[in-house]
Amino acid sequence: MANQDRFQIVSAGKTVRAKAPQEVLQQLISAFSIGAEQGKKLFLKGWVIKDQLSSAQVVQYRTQLQQLGLKIEVHPAGTFDNQAILARLKFARQREARKSQGGQSAVDTSQPEAVSASTAPKDNLNPTATQGVTESVVREAAPQQVKQAAASEAVNQKAPDSHKNGTAWKQLRGLFQEEVAPQQESVASRIALLPHMLAAAVVPVTFALLVCLCLYQLGMALWSLPAAALAGEFGAATMLSAALTALLVLFVGAVVVYPFYAARDFCGAGGTDGSSEGNKEAEQDNQALRLLKKEAPGLFLLLDVVEDTCGLGIASKQKGPQNLSSAVVGTQVVVTSGSQVKVIKAGQGQFQLSLGLAAIASLQGGDVLGLITRALSYYRDRWSRLATELSVGTAQRLQNMQDAFEQERSIFGRDESVITPLRPLHRVLALCGHALIPVVERLQSMHARLSGRLGRHLEAQADRTVAHLLGSDGFQGFAERWNYLVHSDLICSEINREAQLIGKKLADVPGAVRWMYSNLSNEDKTGIDAAMGQETEFWPTDEPAGHQRIAAVEAQDYPPQLQRVDFSLQKLFDDFAELCGRVSRADGDESCRPVENRLLLESDKESEAAQQVLLEYFNRVIPRDFLHLELPKNNELAELDLQASIDWLRSRLLDLQELEQRRAQLQLSGARIQVGAALVRANLRVDPRSYDLSGTTPSAADESIRDNRVRLGECQQQRHSIHSLFYQRITHTIVAMEAGTRTSAEAAVSRLRAFDALAEPLTVLGRYGDVVCELIERLPNQELPQALLQKYPQIVGEQVRKLNQLVASTGVVMSAPQQQKLSACGEGVIALSVNGRKDELASGLQALELRCKTVCGVVQEAYQLELARLLKLCLEEEKRLKVKPLRLAAISA
Repeated sequence: MANQDRFQIVSAGKTVRAKAPQEVLQQLISAFSIGAEQGKKLFLKGWVIKDQLSSAQVVQYRTQLQQLGLKIEVHPAGTFDNQAILARLKFARQREARKSQGGQSAVDTSQPEAVSASTAPKDNLNPTATQGVTESVVREAAPQQVKQAAASEAVNQKAPDSHKNGTAWKQLRGLFQEEVAPQQESVASRIALLPHMLAAAVVPVTFALLVCLCLYQLGMALWSLPAAALAGEFGAATMLSAALTALLVLFVGAVVVYPFYAARDFCGAGGTDGSSEGNKEAEQDNQALRLLKKEAPGLFLLLDVVEDTCGLGIASKQKGPQNLSSAVVGTQVVVTSGSQVKVIKAGQGQFQLSLGLAAIASLQGGDVLGLITRALSYYRDRWSRLATELSVGTAQRLQNMQDAFEQERSIFGRDESVITPLRPLHRVLALCGHALIPVVERLQSMHARLSGRLGRHLEAQADRTVAHLLGSDGFQGFAERWNYLVHSDLICSEINREAQLIGKKLADVPGAVRWMYSNLSNEDKTGIDAAMGQETEFWPTDEPAGHQRIAAVEAQDYPPQLQRVDFSLQKLFDDFAELCGRVSRADGDESCRPVENRLLLESDKESEAAQQVLLEYFNRVIPRDFLHLELPKNNELAELDLQASIDWLRSRLLDLQELEQRRAQLQLSGARIQVGAALVRANLRVDPRSYDLSGTTPSAADESIRDNRVRLGECQQQRHSIHSLFYQRITHTIVAMEAGTRTSAEAAVSRLRAFDALAEPLTVLGRYGDVVCELIERLPNQELPQALLQKYPQIVGEQVRKLNQLVASTGVVMSAPQQQKLSACGEGVIALSVNGRKDELASGLQALELRCKTVCGVVQEAYQLELARLLKLCLEEEKRLKVKPLRLAAISA
């Protein structure tokens, strides 16, 4: 909490505007009066230049250092640590000394950045002074030798064995012991598992027989038609009998067979309520991004090392480059924002490794490698894959089948996604599926008894794989950190889900999980330790180990195969931070706007209490902007009393939720249209569909803008008509209050009206934030004109200054920290140029987007705090009047 509003400036290890490093070094030495050795440290990537800075100081330092030609990055205070870098440099020198003596080199590694303590000096330097500065410390990330070497070796697909002699392969292989014996199951152990596999096959074989029976009956029904014709008995009765039989078979297949075999897609199709664990996993897999080899060459090389060393891998043939005649053998990897590391099916008998970036961001490299090898152990050979499919796969299918029935899904999807002509049939299928829930539960219980021995064997085998890697003595610490990570991920998921109710979401989910993991209290850890004593199910393959599994592993006494675990897998990615942001943006509802993590994670008790009041009063459909403080214009609605107004609102809650989502989608579509129209006017080639344009001419772009503006206005008008009933509810409640309470409530309404002057500039600023976010998304593949980039920094700066002036002139109530944040966002100008590198341009755009979203978030936070104070008085009065509350109707998240 202490570093909530403080930042540190870190060297990016690069120069700006294509300046020569020697020229920039001389300017730094001259400007800060430092020696050459100290100046060279400023070129070390990750070296902390200055820590514990305010937002205004960050802008000043950034401006001066970029003018001198040094590219920098801004991170929360305490994120990086110079002492860790110095230790790595010392280790690198020792390693080089050992190499010169014939020793084996190891990978240059570092502790995860989230748990390092900053040691940058906290003396106050004036960034405008060019003399008298004796030392300014900037921190450096580890050298990128492994990443660069892996990138050069990973592109060589024609000679797959040649990279084993490369530097990167040797460094990654140096993580393991010289002699590593891959785990192999004996023939006797496989034969001993055969009875358990036959028992686990009862349920899937039952469904397979049901499929055969359906196909047989369908075939017989179709054959009865030509058979009757050949026998001279063809007639209406024959056709009716065949049609009824075919319909009955198709009905059974749609209700029972299809949900079982298409369980994952069936459960994950449509909706995002995530009401069950299986549905959450399916949703996360649908939002996973395919990881390309060029994005993480070191990671793919590490997977090859693991397969070669430990015999664990799921590499399969993939379509290779066009200049190669044969397919390329490699591991398919997808990344998610969570903490789960598992193997998922990719179709056509292939498998994908699903990596949770939160695990890579939070844990040491040895722990992440343990999670990877544990997931791969379920698919080490065909025998293990068959056993996994029979036990774990069938249990997952049944669970997803039950989730779909409970959510009343059918083969056509959910209620809102089914077209009107098919809804009667959908309701019949959904009701039949709901009636089959007890049958599915009994099948789950039966399968758990039949396949329990096999599932526990696979689970123990996976734990032994980790023990072989980390050692039996290190398994307990690994299991504890694993449980802490899962707990942190669950908390952040809940925070993100609650934030999406008000149109927000975490901008960096892996970073949020890392922050939560690093700030777990002793009480949380004690509770997690107590939960580890409970027995868990075997079929979630990513279920953290408890005390029983830890004791079983420790009894084996395995030596570790890894020589060290204190390294970071983040260094194996080309740009880990950018990947985390991209995955986080794809996670959750796309209509929600990403906000800075600390605005959601580090909220005080007052903000949390305010959110609870808003959730109760609006029944979870919280306005995403200011509440419309006008009474309804319709005479019938205006005559409703307090209880009648609440009853009317209860009947319109679903409509209001749809309007909020539609409005957010129209706003995002408007941003895409605005960017597309600017590109069209600049005579650049664009795909109109990707920008929601009706054509590629300026007139078509203008027409798209007008159409979006009209639809957005209609949506806004409908929202206002419903929100006016909320204000009428407030006024009726205020009238019934006692004199003292009524005076406080009326004063709160007056303070809320003062915010109306900020509505227009705040809406404009939010739209510009969406436009900048769209520019960031388009930057890698779309050319952006210089005029477009120069336009938005000036406009955003003007809007922020206008907001500050309105806050001062209208008397809007804000706390001192909130006013400081607004003032800091209005200082300095962010310069954007297409002439520099794209990573520099992306960094500037991200800073501009952060400024827009920070200002909007601060104003919205102040408004919701004031609104919650008023609504708390109203709720207390409604309870006193014994009014039926609005929360009687449940609204899905």
